[in-house]
Amino acid sequence: MIFYPHKFSLRKTAVFVFLLLLGSAVFCQQASLNLAMEDVNQILIPKEVYVGDTAELRFSFNAPVDLFAGVPAEKIKNGELLLSTENPSFKMQNYDVKQISLRLIGRTYTLSLVFVPWVTGTINFPSFDLNALIHSETKVSIPEELADKPFVIELQSVEVLSLVQKYNAITLRPPLPPSLLPGTNYIVWSFIILLVLLLFAVIFVLAKFPMISEKFYSFSDSLALVKNARQTKHKIRALAKKKCSDADFAQEWQAITRKYLSARFSTPFNSIATNSIAKRIMNVTGNFMSGEQEDSVISLTSLFTRTDYIRFARDSIDSKLLPSEEHEAAFYPGEKEMIAKLTIDAISNLEANPKGDFSL
Repeated sequence: MIFYPHKFSLRKTAVFVFLLLLGSAVFCQQASLNLAMEDVNQILIPKEVYVGDTAELRFSFNAPVDLFAGVPAEKIKNGELLLSTENPSFKMQNYDVKQISLRLIGRTYTLSLVFVPWVTGTINFPSFDLNALIHSETKVSIPEELADKPFVIELQSVEVLSLVQKYNAITLRPPLPPSLLPGTNYIVWSFIILLVLLLFAVIFVLAKFPMISEKFYSFSDSLALVKNARQTKHKIRALAKKKCSDADFAQEWQAITRKYLSARFSTPFNSIATNSIAKRIMNVTGNFMSGEQEDSVISLTSLFTRTDYIRFARDSIDSKLLPSEEHEAAFYPGEKEMIAKLTIDAISNLEANPKGDFSL
């Protein structure tokens, strides 16, 4: 059998060179990863974490490349980039992640993870690619120079302590009574006294309700009478200044005055005859009127008689009698103003005691 040492050596040399190149590539890649994650440091704040506490895990490392490459400038504030906590890597049952941020100071990156543990024992955080997380959260594609450099973050485990073990408590302590704020007793007693006073007030109002109700309705009636008189006076003054015929003045005056009397004595005066007005007022009031009030009723009755004549005596036989100035169905010069003044004076006298014996 013939050997060809030189062919065997060439083949062996070729295999060796291939393995050497492959190992060099793996070594370079591993060196790249080691270079990307050099000077790694992890700090837990506070050092002792209990269930329900808010803790912060700071993971610092140096990187030869810019992890913020391609990230919009408006998302980085004061060198810090906030990352979303909605990543599936942080959805765990034994703790809640409240905030994740990445800060760059010089060449040092600091990954901050704020979380709240809910169970005791060891928390093992899952590893994740920080480079992919940054660009997936910011909706920016990974630059080509970073595409082949996965920055896999492997956080060290964290131990969550138990207060029961720390204080050597094996049974639950009895519940403490509720603590009162300073001055609470005074507030409670003041409220009780106020409640008692309010109760007495309600009882008093119920006991005196008929009398209080009567006074209330009496007061309401008085206000209504005052309003009726004021509105009537205003209408009479406006009528005295109005440019209209004597018959129209007389008719409108009677309408205003009859409406006032109807509201004042709570009985209709719209269609009653003039010679019956005074009698009806006397019947309604039971003759309990002062002398001035009786004079006011007589004055209004005479004004009704005068305005009736102006309204209905026009072109009648009586209006043709002499002397004409006494029988003519027309007002004297200035008589309208005088009628308005007499009416206002009569209303004032009738309202001199709005709550008098004859007010209804």
